[in-house]
Parts: sequence; structure tokens; C-alpha cells
Amino acid sequence: DEKRIWIDYDQIPQDMLDAIVSIEDKRFYEHKGVDWTRTLSAVVMLATGKDSYGGSTITQQLIKNITDDNEVSINRKLREICKALKLEQEYTKDQILEAYLNVVNYGNNCQGVEAAAQLYFGKSIKDCSLAECAAIAGITQNPSRWNPLIYPENNKERRELILSEMYDQEIISKQEYDAAMQESANMTFVGFKSANNDDDEDEDNDVQ
Repeated sequence: DEKRIWIDYDQIPQDMLDAIVSIEDKRFYEHKGVDWTRTLSAVVMLATGKDSYGGSTITQQLIKNITDDNEVSINRKLREICKALKLEQEYTKDQILEAYLNVVNYGNNCQGVEAAAQLYFGKSIKDCSLAECAAIAGITQNPSRWNPLIYPENNKERRELILSEMYDQEIISKQEYDAAMQESANMTFVGFKSANNDDDEDEDNDVQ
């Protein structure tokens, strides 16, 4: 029941790559699979009862999604760290990012950015604007809370945070930031096609 359309790395716009890295793992291109600074900070916050931000890198998140290993334990975290270090020895950053963007959940049973772009904006991810890429990037942290079809205001808050992060990290210019914020203020989503528009076609069309 999931919707997944694999898209190659060279078809994913730079804005999408930059948006996801800026909000999920800004030191992605610097670490070797584990961001020890974030990991140690997460441990400190957990120890002080402030479990408000995780230490997982994009590489670690990819492993969690592929293995479906959701056990809440130190052993699971250690397994994930070891696998992340090994994964980055075997694959390039571009390959890891391509897999991540094609694997993770973007709400409404959409797995990957191409399925998400087609559902939310009615077009391929390669044709999405900076603001649209930010809207999609914002979903994956919490697909229920940031779902643009159910909670458009939540998604607006999240995508504008991502745009601010991209600007603060000097990934985009002030002009690009202002234009994207203006587009964000008036963003609309396509969503699911109505079943009433199918003109009562043969029921066999529903069989996958």
C-alpha cells in the first residue's frame, strides 16, 4: 500500500539535497557516518531529561529505515553507529543521500521524494521550486505532524524554519530566501485525486 518511485541522484534538484541536509544533518559532508558532536549532545540532553533532539545522522536514519530496527535501547544505537561507519566506507555521500531521499517516509504512504512531489505538487521533484523542496524536506521528521494535506499550517512553520536554516548556513542568498518565503506564504497542495473523477471505470483498474 505504499507509493514509491525511485529517482536517480542526478534528477534530484540541488535545492532538495540542500534542504534535507540543512535541517537533518548539516555536517553530513564532514562526518564519516556519525556526528559525534550531535551524539554527545543528545546523550547529555537525554541524561538531563531533555530528550528533544536526536543525534542520528542521515546515514544512521537510512540504516534505521532499511532495517526497520526500532528497538529503543543502547544496544540498538550501538548497532546503528557501527553500521553507519561501515556504510560510509562502502558508499559515497551522494549514494547515501540518494538512497535516503528515495527510502524515507513523507506521509500519506509516500516513500521517497518523487512520490511526495507528485502527490503534494502534481509534478516531479526535479521540477519543484526551493520552497516546495523545503515543504517536502520538512515532512520526514514527523510525517503526521508536518503533513501538508492535514496540517498545512504546521508544514508552513516547518518549511519556513528550513528556509531560515538554509539562509543562516549561507546555502541560499537573501534574494532566494525572500522569494521562497513569499511563495511559502501562498503555497497550495494538490493532494489525492477524487475518486468521483474516474467516471466509474472498471473495478479491475484498482488492482495493483
